[in-house]
Amino acid sequence: MVEDRRVPPETAGPPVFGKEASMFKKAGLLLAAVFCTLDLYALSFSVNGTGWSTKTDSELSNLSYNLPRGDTSHAAVSLDELFPAVYEAWRLDFQSARTEGLTRLSDPDLGNDLNRIYLIRDEDSWALLYKSRIFYGVERLNLECEPLERDPLEIWINWEGIDLLRKEIERWAVMHAVDVKVTEVPKPDSKLISISQAGGDVPDIIMVQSSHIDRLSNSGTIQNLDYMFPNGMAEQGRNAFSHDDKLWAVPFYSDAQMIFYNPMIIDTPDFNWSLADFEELCLSAKNENIIPSAWNSYSASFLIPFQMAFGKQNLVEPDGSIIINDEPTLAALEYVINLHNKGLMKPMERDAMTSLFVSGEAAMIISASYAIPHFLELGIPFKTAPLPINPDTGLRVSPLLDFKAFAVTKRSHNTVGARRLIEYLCGMGVQQRFSAETAKLPALEAAWAAADTDKPWYEALNISSESGTVIPTEKAYSIYKNTMWKMLRFAISGKMPADQVLKKTQDLVNKNIEDRE
Repeated sequence: MVEDRRVPPETAGPPVFGKEASMFKKAGLLLAAVFCTLDLYALSFSVNGTGWSTKTDSELSNLSYNLPRGDTSHAAVSLDELFPAVYEAWRLDFQSARTEGLTRLSDPDLGNDLNRIYLIRDEDSWALLYKSRIFYGVERLNLECEPLERDPLEIWINWEGIDLLRKEIERWAVMHAVDVKVTEVPKPDSKLISISQAGGDVPDIIMVQSSHIDRLSNSGTIQNLDYMFPNGMAEQGRNAFSHDDKLWAVPFYSDAQMIFYNPMIIDTPDFNWSLADFEELCLSAKNENIIPSAWNSYSASFLIPFQMAFGKQNLVEPDGSIIINDEPTLAALEYVINLHNKGLMKPMERDAMTSLFVSGEAAMIISASYAIPHFLELGIPFKTAPLPINPDTGLRVSPLLDFKAFAVTKRSHNTVGARRLIEYLCGMGVQQRFSAETAKLPALEAAWAAADTDKPWYEALNISSESGTVIPTEKAYSIYKNTMWKMLRFAISGKMPADQVLKKTQDLVNKNIEDRE
């Protein structure tokens, strides 16, 4: 039950900074007065009646980020960035220049909502946004809570944006005076399982991708996090880390495949372009010095988008099986082979493909949004487009959405601290800052709504997200991906007909699934 009521001054109890305050509190009052003089406006924050901090208007503005509300956005900062990390909180009292006495918000689950309660900029002051209600002219806030013990945390991180992610974690650590050890681990899932089996010390949090979830959940090394899925997270993110109807990690961001093209070589395509339009652009760019398009067509990750465009309904069936020897997959594979035979597409590993694109020798490549910061840093000419549409089915070539997330280990020594850190990393501020710098899709949909739409890749990335296919968590997917890696070479090289390749692959995948059960 949420209680929201005005408390008359005579019954409100001691004010946040009362007559019986300690010398520390009095010093805080004096400091606040100085800030008010310099900055004209300041907010005082207390914990259980004891002064915690004072923030001036400019300090709050420096901490703030965009918070979309309807058709407008406000500068905002969440309360979990202004109060200490807590085990739990049950009451928030605050004073306002516009009302007498205290306003009291009571809720036994308040501690889990602090990252969704905001101070928002309102003309020359700050207002408190609590769920759908706004309280204007807030001046003093007191949180009744049980602060989190400052036990250390350890987190393993990986993939792109390491330096930026490390800075965000360090920011949280300083903010809450918690010692956080951050380690870059290339294969966190394998290392966690190995260390757990050996009885060694494990971290509290690891960064994972969706294909890790089956193995990690079955090994008993990570916790079920159903209680942690934040409001406003993309449903695709939930799907990416759900297994056996349980959520095993909280999504952080995703990458989506797109077409990268050199605008010095080919014209900008209409974003509703077709496969025929794609082929025409390839033909217009083709000459002895230019490869029209390139991607790693030996990888199932680049076949799957075409499978979906040619009518495949499910990559993994509801019973956990995977069907490869079907009409959509055959049509997709034959289309890719045909592009290769026409000289319009060259199979190439990622590094080689990227090198040719950077040097201007490849007109178009299929890569993922993680490539954008690298190309910007190099200063090469490039633009992005969503993958084309198959006119026969009306379906877009569906990019794989590669989500990354945070999981809490089963043997974490500080589960609540791990939760609070993940809530911060998956909150509005970090989601906006990290995605803007790394050109990734934030898992928090509201953060994407507040993104910088002036970025030249925004529209292409948005379309790619809406039409994307989430990498499955089922073990059949990993078996399929590894098996197709070997078999696709036979098909594209012409050493084996496409239908025979799929039949053979189906037999191998079925056998591997049976052997693992």
